[in-house]
Amino acid sequence: GKDLFKSAKGVHIYTNSGKKILDFTGGLGVLGIGHNHQRILDARIKFQKENKMEVHKILFSNYMGALAKNIATLLPKNLNKSFFSNSGAEAVEAAIKVCYKSYNSKKKYILFSNKSYHGKLIGSGSVSGSYLKNNQFPTMQNCVSFNFNDPVDLEEKIINAEKDGGVYAVIIEPYSASLLKECSQEFIDKLFYLKKNKDFRIIYDEVFSGFYKSKKMFYFENFKNNYTPDVICLSKTFGGGKSSISCLVMDDVVYNKAYSKLSDTFLHTTTYNGFAEESLTALEALNIISEESFKDKVKKLSEYLNIKLQELNKKHKDKIDQIKGNGILNGIVFKSIYSNMAKLIELFPLGIIQDKAFFLKKLTATAISCELYEKHNILSTINDSINSNHLCVSPSLIIEENDINYFFKSLDNVLEGGVNLKTIE
Repeated sequence: GKDLFKSAKGVHIYTNSGKKILDFTGGLGVLGIGHNHQRILDARIKFQKENKMEVHKILFSNYMGALAKNIATLLPKNLNKSFFSNSGAEAVEAAIKVCYKSYNSKKKYILFSNKSYHGKLIGSGSVSGSYLKNNQFPTMQNCVSFNFNDPVDLEEKIINAEKDGGVYAVIIEPYSASLLKECSQEFIDKLFYLKKNKDFRIIYDEVFSGFYKSKKMFYFENFKNNYTPDVICLSKTFGGGKSSISCLVMDDVVYNKAYSKLSDTFLHTTTYNGFAEESLTALEALNIISEESFKDKVKKLSEYLNIKLQELNKKHKDKIDQIKGNGILNGIVFKSIYSNMAKLIELFPLGIIQDKAFFLKKLTATAISCELYEKHNILSTINDSINSNHLCVSPSLIIEENDINYFFKSLDNVLEGGVNLKTIE
């Protein structure tokens, strides 16, 4: 639109014209602790005032060492070797490489879900099922997809791969932020059974779902039998809303087999990784997130969001198709209630519309999101995945009840009054 965003604090953005916007997007996972958290700002300002060393790559960083230690304390004991990069997609790329190399580069295949999303780089994009359908770039070889949450198909694909070089890794999202669905216990049971029998690495991508977005610190903690991965990828909230940082954490077995030789030290590096100020920011973010009061607040927030979603669903059964989600990651799928919505489809290239009913629901959610902004100064989002058609209800973890109440009151008002389709034309 015409608004220019001037500043932000907590869950609010302020425009150049003086409007106060409620940011209900959660920064697409990045703003777990909101915009410009004061403790994050204070830590960075102090660092800068003291002229701390920032970018020297040939000297050991105490900040990076402390960050590696702290992230290890939050994870199961076997996950204790960290590598820091800039984005979730980079962490995924590094995870693919470390798993491949841990078998002396002799195993051939990596498996991924047909509805997954792991990034848009050449490697991460090659194992992102939801991205591949519209991918216009080259893809990595030997990437095999299995049907999401389908243990039978997973086993079949692994057995087939065993006939021709074997599997070095299976990458999964324990909880998919785009689908708002989790891996079932049955699927995870089968995955770890196959790992035991066929010997491959398991990568968990918790870039979006990590850090209490599912009431637990990490979503995989919801699985029974203590199923921990060989490698986990983390980012988004990890940077405290200010730092471009991600990490992969692996166990000693994978690390020792992949990178423990001195000659292998520089096989995977990046210029902008583990800088002191970025590490310091992530350290302070972890300090905030790790406090018991923060955990209690997120639990109450998740429960309150669920109550408000169910109230809305009950009141607008004629307009709401489905409430999806877990913890702080939720969505509303609306019925395509506007008959003249079909006219708008003519504006879109036919090639992108695979399922007309699905697309109409996504268009309805988009119209409602526009109305929330235009009439109520609420910024919300629609997931861009081809497998998603819901209005995202995933605010920052620091949001207060009064702002949640305002969101639902405004959404109720939009549903009561009807949507002006011209807002999205």
